[in-house]
Amino acid sequence: MPLSESLKRSRSFRFRLGVAAILMLLAILALILRIVDLQVLHYSRFRKLAYDNHVALVPLSPPRGLILADHGEVLAENLPTYALEITPDQVPHLQQCLEYLQHLLHLSPEDLQQFAARRAGKPDFDPIVLKAELNPTQIAAVSVRAMELPGVRIVAMLHRHYPYNALFSHVVGYVGPLTAADLKDFHASQYVGRNYIGKNGLERYYERQLRGIMGYEIKDINARGLPVGTLRQIAAHPGSNLVTHLRLRVQEAGAKALQDKGYRGAVIAMNPQNGGILAMVTSPSFNANWFVDGISSKHWQALLDNPGRPLMNRADNGLYPPGSCAKPFYTIQAVQEGVISPDFHTYCPGNYQLGGHTYWDWNRNGFGDTGITKALAWSVDVFYYKLAAKMGINMQDNALWRFGFGQKTPIDLPGGASGLVPTPAWKRAHLHAPWYTGDSVILGIGQGYLLETPLQLVRAVAALANGGYLVQPQVAKAFIDPQSGKTIPIPNAAPVNLHISAEAMHAVHLGMEACVNTGTCHTVSIPGISIAGKTGTAQVPMGYKNGRTIYNNDSLFIGWAPLDHPKIAVAVVVENGGYNAWQALPVARAVIKAYLQPGQNPSTDATQGLPATQSAQKPAKEPAKLAQSASAHYDAPLSHGEKGSVNPRPARSTTQ
Repeated sequence: MPLSESLKRSRSFRFRLGVAAILMLLAILALILRIVDLQVLHYSRFRKLAYDNHVALVPLSPPRGLILADHGEVLAENLPTYALEITPDQVPHLQQCLEYLQHLLHLSPEDLQQFAARRAGKPDFDPIVLKAELNPTQIAAVSVRAMELPGVRIVAMLHRHYPYNALFSHVVGYVGPLTAADLKDFHASQYVGRNYIGKNGLERYYERQLRGIMGYEIKDINARGLPVGTLRQIAAHPGSNLVTHLRLRVQEAGAKALQDKGYRGAVIAMNPQNGGILAMVTSPSFNANWFVDGISSKHWQALLDNPGRPLMNRADNGLYPPGSCAKPFYTIQAVQEGVISPDFHTYCPGNYQLGGHTYWDWNRNGFGDTGITKALAWSVDVFYYKLAAKMGINMQDNALWRFGFGQKTPIDLPGGASGLVPTPAWKRAHLHAPWYTGDSVILGIGQGYLLETPLQLVRAVAALANGGYLVQPQVAKAFIDPQSGKTIPIPNAAPVNLHISAEAMHAVHLGMEACVNTGTCHTVSIPGISIAGKTGTAQVPMGYKNGRTIYNNDSLFIGWAPLDHPKIAVAVVVENGGYNAWQALPVARAVIKAYLQPGQNPSTDATQGLPATQSAQKPAKEPAKLAQSASAHYDAPLSHGEKGSVNPRPARSTTQ
C-alpha cells in the first residue's frame, strides 16, 4: 500500500477519534450540567416533588367551640360521627366515581347537588364531604373497596348538633356546608379541610372565635396512595367556647306561652342594667339541625309553605306598629320639654275632633278628667291625641329617636331591621304628600306609619326601668379557652345617658305601675313581684272588603320587674291577636315569673286572667316542634276600620 494512502487513513482515523472524543466530552459536560441543574439549581423543587410522591398533607379540623347558656346548658355541641370525604384531584375519573358511590351507598340526587355546591370555589386538593353521618353498612361498603377508590376515604369528624332543636334557632343560629359565597366574607385559607361555617345567629357573628385554628398531619403513603404512617402532626387549636346571657328556663317559658296558643310573634327578655339578652323567642321557629348538612328539599319546602314564616327572626327583623306602647316615651319628652307638667289634667270624652274628622277612643264612653297616671294606666287615646297636637311632629320624632327607634339596634347578631320613624321629609319623598296634624294625632297613639322591632321596644323600656340609660343589647357574655380553661369576659358597651329629668321619669313610673296594679295589664301581675308595664293594641291593615279597610290587631306588652330594682325588662308582640291586647300578657307573665321565681312552674300561670273560653289548655308540645306544623289559630274575627285621610282608629271599640 502506498505511503500516502496509509497516511490518509491514519489522519481519517485520528479525525474520527477526535470527533468522537469531543462528542463524548460534550455528552459528559451535558450530563454534568444536568446533574448540577437537578442537584443544585432546582434542588428544592425536585426534592418537594419527590417528597410529595410519598407523603400527603392532611388538614385537621379543630373542634368548633360550644355555645352555652348562662347556667352552663349546652345550646350547640359537637357529636362524633363518620363521613365520606373525596379529594377531587386524587380521583382519576370523578364523575364515574360519584356515580359508583351513589349506587353503592344509595345516595340521593340532593347529596350529589350538595357535594357540587360545597366544591364550588374550593381548590381540588381540599377534601370535600360527600355524605355525613354514615351508618355501619355504608362504612363497611366503602372500607372493603378502599383499594379501588383512590381519593375517597372514611373520616371521623365532629358533627354540629343543637340539643334544643327549634328553641334557640333564631338567636344561636346554625352552621351549614361551606360554599363559595361564604368565602367572600372569610379568608379561604382558613377553611381548607373545613366542612361547616356559621350561617346565622351567634354561629355567624362569632364565626372567627368559634371555628378554631386548623392543624395538619403529614402522612407517609405507599405507591397506591394509601397512608401507611404519620411523619409529623401539627395539632389543631379548638375554637373558643361561647357563654351567653341566655337563660334556658326563661326561653322555654316564652316559647311555651306563645306556642301553646299557636301564636305568631316574639318575646325578648333583657337585663336592663347591662343589656344582657335573657331570652329571644320567635314563634314559629324551625329545627336548626335541618341545616347542618344542607337542608333537604322536603324540609325546605315545608318551611316555605308554612304561613307563619318560621325562618323570619321576628325579634330583631319583625316590624310592627307599637300602638299604645309608644305612649310612655311621648310622655317623657312632653314633661321634660315643658309641654305638660306632671300634674297636668284634661277632659277626655270618647272622641277627639280635628278638622272635621272624629278620632275615637278605644272606650267610646270616655274617661272624663284624666292625668298622666290615669292616661297610662287605662291607655286613654284622647289624652294622647291632644298631647300629640301639642307636641307636633318634630318633638314626637325626637322622643322616638331618643329611645333608639328608627335605627338599627346594635347587637351581636347579624342582620336586624331599623324600623321607621316617619318625618315630613320621609312622607314627601315616599308618599308625595305633606304632613298633616292628623298624621301626628295618629302617631301619638303609636299608629300610622310608625314601625318598630321588639328588640327596639325592649331596649327602650329598659331605659325607663334603669333610670334613663340606653344600654346596648348583647347575647354573648364570655369566651372560654377550652385548653387553658381561662374565661375572657366580653365587655358591654357603655350605656348612653338620656338625661331624663326625675319628674318625667317619676310620672311615667307611676302610670306604668298603675297600669299593672289597676289598669289594662293587671292580669300580668304576680304575687310578691312588683311590675311596671304598658299594653298596646296596634291595628294592622289586612286588605279590603266591601270598600272598607279590613284590620286586625297586634297585641303588645312592654314592662319590667321588680319596679324599683329592675332585673328583667320584657317586650312581647303577638301578631293578629284579634280584638284586644290580653294575648301578650300571659306571655310576659310567664317569662317574668320564670326568671324571678324559678322554683315555680311558669306553665301553670300561662292562662291566669284569661277569659274562660281561652284558658283551656291543649297538651303541651315541645318547643322543638314549633315549625313542624303549619301555624294555626289565626282566624280571629277582624274588625272593620274607618277609611280616612289619616287612617283613624276603628269605629268599634277595642280594649287595651
